[in-house]
Amino acid sequence: MDLTNYKITEVTLNVNNLIKMSHFYQEIMGLTILKEETDLVILGIKETKTPLLTLKAVKTLKTPTSGLYHVAYLLPNRNALGNFLRHIAITQYPLQGASDHGYSEAIYLADPEGNGIEVYADKDESLWDIRDNGIIVGVTEPMDVEGVLEAADEEFEKMTPETFIGHVHLAVSEVAETSRFFTDILAFTITTEFGQQAAFYGKDGYHHQFAGNVWETRHAPKNDPLAPGLAEIKVALAQEVFNDTLTALETAAYPFDLQDNELNFVDPNNIAFRYQVN
Repeated sequence: MDLTNYKITEVTLNVNNLIKMSHFYQEIMGLTILKEETDLVILGIKETKTPLLTLKAVKTLKTPTSGLYHVAYLLPNRNALGNFLRHIAITQYPLQGASDHGYSEAIYLADPEGNGIEVYADKDESLWDIRDNGIIVGVTEPMDVEGVLEAADEEFEKMTPETFIGHVHLAVSEVAETSRFFTDILAFTITTEFGQQAAFYGKDGYHHQFAGNVWETRHAPKNDPLAPGLAEIKVALAQEVFNDTLTALETAAYPFDLQDNELNFVDPNNIAFRYQVN
């Protein structure tokens, strides 16, 4: 499994309360401010100065649309997950769930404006249930909370330098249309599918870099990139993958904007993607 050819590097969220949201992502999520302006804050990893999240201030109110289900931050191991879980317990910030998915262990919460967050650690790939047809079988079972807490080996202060965005789960209007886009245009494989309720999209042997579900957004209006919520997903990818994506967009006569080594387009839910050569 090689995740260097395609890596989600940064997500941009529009927010109503920039100060409150910035404080949450620093104090609860352990990110560090890398850049700050009047209406914008960029947060990321302290040691490497790697941006993971941009918060943009907007004044419009949130309305029910497709968009973000959660941003998933991938930690390097179970020890780091234990450190984070113990930190959450100490701060008493409310969790929405904690699950064992077979291939990973995950903690779920939401930021103060309701944007979903997953913090997870993958299990060793030898423990994944990978079928001959490429399907990676996931489950949703209670996480071994005691085991994860016992794995903690240091006090949580900041997100570990190895942390990055492992996947983004989207709230979509229609799964079938979204799946066609991710498979036909972006060359993902459907690694798990739940009828017309949800689908998980992976490449390079990973369980998923993206997913889409209609649990709360079936037939919802398209995402508004200027309203509170998901504004943009930034991806760094190998030149060959970049070229293949450009060719697929051109062949399908799908709208895009190309400038130098940067490719901008939106998916069928009007969710903005920015592809950059790494």
